[in-house]
Amino acid sequence: MTQDETLWSLIKEEDSGRSFAILVSILFLGLMFHAYSFFVLKEDDIRNKNSISNYAIMFDEQIEQNSDSVLVGDGETNEFTLSRQDASADAFGMIAKISMTISYTETSGELLDPCDEVMVNIPPNGMVADWENEENILADSNDNCEDMNLLVFVYPDYDGQAYNASGESEDHWIEVWSDETFGSGMLTLQISVDVNDPPSSTLPTVNDENEEIQVNWSITFFEPNVASLDT
Repeated sequence: MTQDETLWSLIKEEDSGRSFAILVSILFLGLMFHAYSFFVLKEDDIRNKNSISNYAIMFDEQIEQNSDSVLVGDGETNEFTLSRQDASADAFGMIAKISMTISYTETSGELLDPCDEVMVNIPPNGMVADWENEENILADSNDNCEDMNLLVFVYPDYDGQAYNASGESEDHWIEVWSDETFGSGMLTLQISVDVNDPPSSTLPTVNDENEEIQVNWSITFFEPNVASLDT
């Protein structure tokens, strides 16, 4: 008989197995406590750890508008620049997009004078923007005095539509739509003019050497709002 078996036998003989029963009870209570702690006390922690948060992403927009004029001579190219600093002090948030309407009329005052040819172009540089966006309109031209509309999408993937997102945190989604790098720098509009002479251009009193171009611009700003969808 081993030493352990002898000790176990003495315990049984001295207290008729009461020590054994107490030992088993202590072990049982310990197991019950651990089970209670894991399945009850830690239940919320386990559920929160494995759950995925859901959010509603919404946007508040503000549009800043203004106009300027540029005088361009025959055969010349002049530039018009625009930046965030050209907006009012009340403008807030990120820049979503910038649109420009370029208009002009024939100003020589001569009878039957045709419209001059005007070419406009926004080089994809200077301002940090979504230059690869297929919906950008960066160039146009005409010789009929019709308006020309240009458009630059600045903040990538922004369309102004609210949507739902899962995972991460509220701060994460705010940061996704708060990158102030986009919209920094200077946007440049290049304007070129080729004068179309009127039939009376041979007269010494006729002067059609330049054109005044009107630039109406609009900057769309946005600010993100994130709300939890979990109750």
